[in-house]
Amino acid sequence: MVTNIKVEIGKRIRSARLSKGLTQIDICDDESELTIRQLTRIENGQAMITLPKMMFLSEKIGIPIQDLVDTDKIEVPKRYLELKNKLIKSHTYGDEERIRQHESMFDEIYEKFYDNLPEEEQLLVEVLQVQLDVYSSKNSDFGLSLLDEYFHQILKKKHHSYNDLLIIDLYLFCCAVGLEDKTYFDDLSQKVLSYIDYSDFERIYLLEKILLSILVQIEPKKYLLYTKVFREITETTNHFQHKPAIYAFEAKYYLQVKKDIKKAIESYDKSIMFAKMLNDSVLVRNLEKEKLEDLSNLT
Repeated sequence: MVTNIKVEIGKRIRSARLSKGLTQIDICDDESELTIRQLTRIENGQAMITLPKMMFLSEKIGIPIQDLVDTDKIEVPKRYLELKNKLIKSHTYGDEERIRQHESMFDEIYEKFYDNLPEEEQLLVEVLQVQLDVYSSKNSDFGLSLLDEYFHQILKKKHHSYNDLLIIDLYLFCCAVGLEDKTYFDDLSQKVLSYIDYSDFERIYLLEKILLSILVQIEPKKYLLYTKVFREITETTNHFQHKPAIYAFEAKYYLQVKKDIKKAIESYDKSIMFAKMLNDSVLVRNLEKEKLEDLSNLT
Protein backbone atom coordinates (compact mmCIF):
# COMPACT_ATOMS: atom_id res chain seq x y z
CA MET A 1 0.00 0.00 0.00
CA VAL A 2 1.11 3.57 -0.72
CA THR A 3 0.69 4.56 2.93
CA ASN A 4 3.30 1.96 3.92
CA ILE A 5 5.62 3.30 1.24
CA LYS A 6 5.36 6.78 2.76
CA VAL A 7 6.21 5.41 6.19
CA GLU A 8 9.08 3.31 4.84
CA ILE A 9 10.57 6.24 2.92
CA GLY A 10 10.28 8.47 5.98
CA LYS A 11 12.07 5.92 8.14
CA ARG A 12 14.87 5.55 5.59
CA ILE A 13 15.40 9.30 5.36
CA ARG A 14 15.39 9.76 9.13
CA SER A 15 17.75 6.82 9.63
CA ALA A 16 20.14 8.07 6.94
CA ARG A 17 20.12 11.58 8.39
CA LEU A 18 20.80 10.40 11.94
CA SER A 19 23.53 7.99 10.79
CA LYS A 20 25.36 10.98 9.32
CA GLY A 21 24.93 12.91 12.57
CA LEU A 22 22.79 15.59 10.91
CA THR A 23 19.94 17.50 12.53
CA GLN A 24 16.85 18.70 10.67
CA ILE A 25 18.25 22.23 10.96
CA ASP A 26 21.48 21.05 9.28
CA ILE A 27 19.44 19.68 6.38
CA CYS A 28 16.97 22.52 5.94
CA ASP A 29 19.43 25.37 6.49
CA ASP A 30 17.59 28.60 5.51
CA GLU A 31 14.49 26.56 4.56
CA SER A 32 14.50 27.94 1.02
CA GLU A 33 14.32 24.43 -0.46
CA LEU A 34 12.75 22.44 2.37
CA THR A 35 11.22 23.60 5.65
CA ILE A 36 11.70 21.77 8.94
CA ARG A 37 7.94 21.17 9.07
CA GLN A 38 8.03 19.58 5.61
CA LEU A 39 10.97 17.34 6.53
CA THR A 40 9.23 16.31 9.76
CA ARG A 41 6.09 15.34 7.83
CA ILE A 42 8.16 13.31 5.36
CA GLU A 43 10.14 11.52 8.08
CA ASN A 44 6.95 10.72 10.02
CA GLY A 45 5.34 9.19 6.93
CA GLN A 46 2.67 11.92 6.76
CA ALA A 47 3.66 13.21 3.33
CA MET A 48 4.88 11.51 0.17
CA ILE A 49 8.22 12.95 -0.89
CA THR A 50 8.61 14.44 -4.37
CA LEU A 51 11.51 13.94 -6.79
CA PRO A 52 13.00 17.46 -6.31
CA LYS A 53 12.99 16.97 -2.54
CA MET A 54 14.49 13.48 -2.94
CA MET A 55 17.34 14.96 -4.98
CA PHE A 56 17.83 17.72 -2.40
CA LEU A 57 17.94 15.26 0.52
CA SER A 58 20.21 12.89 -1.37
CA GLU A 59 22.72 15.70 -1.84
CA LYS A 60 22.42 17.10 1.70
CA ILE A 61 22.70 13.70 3.41
CA GLY A 62 25.30 12.45 0.96
CA ILE A 63 23.74 9.15 -0.15
CA PRO A 64 22.26 7.92 -3.48
CA ILE A 65 18.55 8.45 -4.09
CA GLN A 66 17.96 4.70 -4.49
CA ASP A 67 19.09 4.24 -0.89
CA LEU A 68 16.26 6.52 0.20
CA VAL A 69 13.38 5.38 -1.98
CA ASP A 70 12.26 3.06 -4.75
CA THR A 71 11.01 5.70 -7.19
CA ASP A 72 9.25 3.11 -9.37
CA LYS A 73 6.64 2.62 -6.63
CA ILE A 74 5.57 6.27 -6.57
CA GLU A 75 2.76 6.82 -9.07
CA VAL A 76 0.21 9.60 -9.52
CA PRO A 77 -3.18 8.22 -10.68
CA LYS A 78 -4.29 9.28 -14.17
CA ARG A 79 -7.78 10.20 -12.94
CA TYR A 80 -6.25 12.59 -10.42
CA LEU A 81 -4.15 14.20 -13.16
CA GLU A 82 -7.29 14.62 -15.26
CA LEU A 83 -9.16 16.31 -12.40
CA LYS A 84 -6.18 18.54 -11.59
CA ASN A 85 -5.88 19.66 -15.20
CA LYS A 86 -9.57 20.58 -15.33
CA LEU A 87 -9.34 22.56 -12.09
CA ILE A 88 -6.30 24.50 -13.28
CA LYS A 89 -7.51 25.26 -16.79
CA SER A 90 -11.21 25.89 -16.36
CA HIS A 91 -12.54 29.17 -15.00
CA THR A 92 -15.75 29.52 -13.00
CA TYR A 93 -16.21 33.26 -13.72
CA GLY A 94 -18.38 33.32 -10.60
CA ASP A 95 -20.97 31.00 -12.17
CA GLU A 96 -22.71 28.97 -9.44
CA GLU A 97 -23.04 25.81 -11.54
CA ARG A 98 -19.35 25.85 -12.45
CA ILE A 99 -18.42 26.43 -8.81
CA ARG A 100 -20.48 23.36 -7.89
CA GLN A 101 -18.70 21.34 -10.60
CA HIS A 102 -15.32 22.38 -9.21
CA GLU A 103 -16.41 21.52 -5.67
CA SER A 104 -17.47 18.07 -6.91
CA MET A 105 -14.02 17.52 -8.45
CA PHE A 106 -12.35 18.52 -5.19
CA ASP A 107 -14.61 16.11 -3.30
CA GLU A 108 -13.47 13.27 -5.56
CA ILE A 109 -9.80 14.19 -5.14
CA TYR A 110 -10.02 14.35 -1.35
CA GLU A 111 -12.04 11.14 -1.13
CA LYS A 112 -10.01 8.97 -3.51
CA PHE A 113 -6.53 10.42 -3.98
CA TYR A 114 -5.39 13.16 -1.59
CA ASP A 115 -3.95 11.07 1.27
CA ASN A 116 -1.64 9.15 -1.07
CA LEU A 117 -0.46 12.05 -3.22
CA PRO A 118 3.10 13.43 -3.02
CA GLU A 119 3.33 16.45 -0.75
CA GLU A 120 3.75 18.88 -3.65
CA GLU A 121 0.57 17.57 -5.28
CA GLN A 122 -1.25 17.93 -1.95
CA LEU A 123 -0.10 21.53 -1.75
CA LEU A 124 -1.29 22.17 -5.30
CA VAL A 125 -4.74 20.81 -4.43
CA GLU A 126 -4.89 22.94 -1.27
CA VAL A 127 -3.98 26.13 -3.15
CA LEU A 128 -6.58 25.50 -5.85
CA GLN A 129 -9.17 24.74 -3.15
CA VAL A 130 -8.36 27.97 -1.32
CA GLN A 131 -8.78 30.02 -4.49
CA LEU A 132 -12.20 28.49 -5.07
CA ASP A 133 -13.20 29.07 -1.43
CA VAL A 134 -12.14 32.71 -1.54
CA TYR A 135 -13.88 33.21 -4.88
CA SER A 136 -17.11 31.68 -3.56
CA SER A 137 -16.88 33.74 -0.31
CA LYS A 138 -16.15 30.80 1.97
CA ASN A 139 -13.81 30.85 4.97
CA SER A 140 -10.40 32.07 3.84
CA ASP A 141 -8.41 31.48 7.06
CA PHE A 142 -6.82 28.32 5.67
CA GLY A 143 -5.63 30.20 2.59
CA LEU A 144 -3.96 32.86 4.68
CA SER A 145 -2.23 30.22 6.80
CA LEU A 146 -0.92 28.59 3.61
CA LEU A 147 0.56 31.91 2.57
CA ASP A 148 2.13 32.38 6.01
CA GLU A 149 3.83 29.00 5.75
CA TYR A 150 5.13 29.08 2.19
CA PHE A 151 5.21 32.63 0.84
CA HIS A 152 8.32 33.91 2.64
CA GLN A 153 10.14 30.70 1.74
CA ILE A 154 9.37 31.45 -1.91
CA LEU A 155 10.62 35.03 -1.65
CA LYS A 156 14.09 33.67 -0.78
CA LYS A 157 14.33 31.67 -4.01
CA LYS A 158 15.98 32.74 -7.24
CA HIS A 159 14.19 30.09 -9.29
CA HIS A 160 10.54 29.17 -8.84
CA SER A 161 8.85 25.80 -9.20
CA TYR A 162 5.32 25.30 -10.53
CA ASN A 163 3.94 25.26 -6.97
CA ASP A 164 5.90 28.40 -6.13
CA LEU A 165 4.09 30.17 -8.96
CA LEU A 166 0.79 28.81 -7.64
CA ILE A 167 1.53 30.35 -4.24
CA ILE A 168 2.48 33.63 -5.92
CA ASP A 169 -0.80 33.54 -7.82
CA LEU A 170 -2.66 32.88 -4.56
CA TYR A 171 -0.95 35.87 -2.94
CA LEU A 172 -1.85 38.13 -5.87
CA PHE A 173 -5.39 36.76 -5.84
CA CYS A 174 -5.74 37.48 -2.10
CA CYS A 175 -4.42 41.00 -2.73
CA ALA A 176 -7.15 41.48 -5.34
CA VAL A 177 -9.94 40.57 -2.91
CA GLY A 178 -8.45 42.50 0.02
CA LEU A 179 -7.25 39.56 2.15
CA GLU A 180 -3.58 40.48 1.89
CA ASP A 181 -1.74 43.80 1.90
CA LYS A 182 0.26 44.62 -1.22
CA THR A 183 3.71 44.76 0.37
CA TYR A 184 5.21 42.47 -2.29
CA PHE A 185 2.77 43.18 -5.10
CA ASP A 186 4.82 45.67 -7.12
CA ASP A 187 8.03 43.65 -6.81
CA LEU A 188 6.37 40.39 -7.89
CA SER A 189 4.44 42.10 -10.69
CA GLN A 190 7.73 43.27 -12.21
CA LYS A 191 9.65 40.04 -11.57
CA VAL A 192 6.95 37.80 -13.04
CA LEU A 193 7.87 39.02 -16.52
CA SER A 194 11.32 37.43 -16.10
CA TYR A 195 9.81 34.03 -15.18
CA ILE A 196 8.64 33.34 -18.72
CA ASP A 197 9.99 30.09 -20.14
CA TYR A 198 8.36 29.32 -23.47
CA SER A 199 9.61 25.71 -23.37
CA ASP A 200 7.48 24.90 -20.29
CA PHE A 201 3.84 24.91 -21.40
CA GLU A 202 2.44 24.03 -17.98
CA ARG A 203 4.28 26.87 -16.29
CA ILE A 204 3.51 29.33 -19.10
CA TYR A 205 -0.22 28.67 -18.67
CA LEU A 206 0.09 29.44 -14.97
CA LEU A 207 1.92 32.66 -15.82
CA GLU A 208 -1.10 33.64 -17.92
CA LYS A 209 -3.26 33.25 -14.80
CA ILE A 210 -0.79 35.33 -12.80
CA LEU A 211 -0.93 38.07 -15.44
CA LEU A 212 -4.71 38.12 -15.03
CA SER A 213 -4.33 38.49 -11.26
CA ILE A 214 -2.00 41.44 -11.85
CA LEU A 215 -4.16 43.12 -14.47
CA VAL A 216 -7.28 43.22 -12.29
CA GLN A 217 -5.53 45.42 -9.71
CA ILE A 218 -3.06 47.71 -11.49
CA GLU A 219 -3.68 51.20 -12.82
CA PRO A 220 -5.31 51.31 -16.28
CA LYS A 221 -2.31 53.20 -17.70
CA LYS A 222 -0.19 50.04 -17.12
CA TYR A 223 -2.59 47.65 -18.88
CA LEU A 224 -0.81 47.66 -22.24
CA LEU A 225 2.54 46.76 -20.66
CA TYR A 226 1.10 43.47 -19.44
CA THR A 227 -1.32 42.78 -22.30
CA LYS A 228 1.62 43.09 -24.71
CA VAL A 229 3.46 40.31 -22.85
CA PHE A 230 0.21 38.38 -22.54
CA ARG A 231 -0.35 38.59 -26.30
CA GLU A 232 3.20 37.39 -27.04
CA ILE A 233 2.64 34.38 -24.79
CA THR A 234 -0.67 33.39 -26.41
CA GLU A 235 0.80 33.76 -29.89
CA THR A 236 3.64 31.43 -28.93
CA THR A 237 1.56 28.83 -27.10
CA ASN A 238 -1.69 29.11 -29.09
CA HIS A 239 -3.62 29.36 -25.82
CA PHE A 240 -6.77 31.17 -26.93
CA GLN A 241 -8.65 30.81 -23.64
CA HIS A 242 -7.34 34.13 -22.35
CA LYS A 243 -7.71 36.11 -25.59
CA PRO A 244 -11.04 37.62 -24.41
CA ALA A 245 -9.32 38.96 -21.28
CA ILE A 246 -6.51 40.57 -23.30
CA TYR A 247 -8.94 42.47 -25.51
CA ALA A 248 -11.14 43.40 -22.53
CA PHE A 249 -8.24 45.03 -20.66
CA GLU A 250 -7.10 46.79 -23.82
CA ALA A 251 -10.65 48.10 -24.22
CA LYS A 252 -10.51 49.50 -20.70
CA TYR A 253 -7.17 51.14 -21.49
CA TYR A 254 -8.52 52.88 -24.59
CA LEU A 255 -11.65 53.93 -22.73
CA GLN A 256 -10.20 55.08 -19.40
CA VAL A 257 -6.76 56.33 -20.45
CA LYS A 258 -7.02 57.37 -24.09
CA LYS A 259 -10.74 58.27 -24.00
CA ASP A 260 -11.01 56.61 -27.41
CA ILE A 261 -14.53 55.18 -27.40
CA LYS A 262 -14.30 53.82 -30.94
CA LYS A 263 -11.16 51.74 -30.26
CA ALA A 264 -12.57 50.66 -26.90
CA ILE A 265 -15.74 49.33 -28.53
CA GLU A 266 -13.68 47.54 -31.19
CA SER A 267 -11.63 45.81 -28.49
CA TYR A 268 -14.70 44.92 -26.45
CA ASP A 269 -16.31 43.40 -29.56
CA LYS A 270 -13.16 41.34 -30.28
CA SER A 271 -13.19 40.16 -26.66
CA ILE A 272 -16.80 39.02 -26.95
CA MET A 273 -16.14 37.44 -30.35
CA PHE A 274 -13.31 35.28 -28.95
CA ALA A 275 -15.50 34.28 -25.99
CA LYS A 276 -18.16 33.13 -28.47
CA MET A 277 -15.51 31.19 -30.43
CA LEU A 278 -14.65 29.44 -27.16
CA ASN A 279 -18.34 28.60 -26.82
CA ASP A 280 -18.31 30.02 -23.29
CA SER A 281 -21.75 31.50 -22.69
CA VAL A 282 -20.92 32.55 -19.12
CA LEU A 283 -17.88 34.53 -20.26
CA VAL A 284 -19.84 36.08 -23.13
CA ARG A 285 -22.56 37.22 -20.74
CA ASN A 286 -20.02 38.67 -18.29
CA LEU A 287 -18.15 40.56 -21.02
CA GLU A 288 -21.31 41.99 -22.54
CA LYS A 289 -22.38 43.23 -19.10
CA GLU A 290 -18.92 44.67 -18.44
CA LYS A 291 -18.93 46.49 -21.78
CA LEU A 292 -22.28 48.13 -21.07
CA GLU A 293 -21.28 49.14 -17.54
CA ASP A 294 -17.93 50.61 -18.62
CA LEU A 295 -19.48 52.58 -21.46
CA SER A 296 -22.33 53.86 -19.31
CA ASN A 297 -19.88 54.99 -16.60
CA LEU A 298 -18.19 57.20 -19.17
CA THR A 299 -21.31 59.28 -19.77
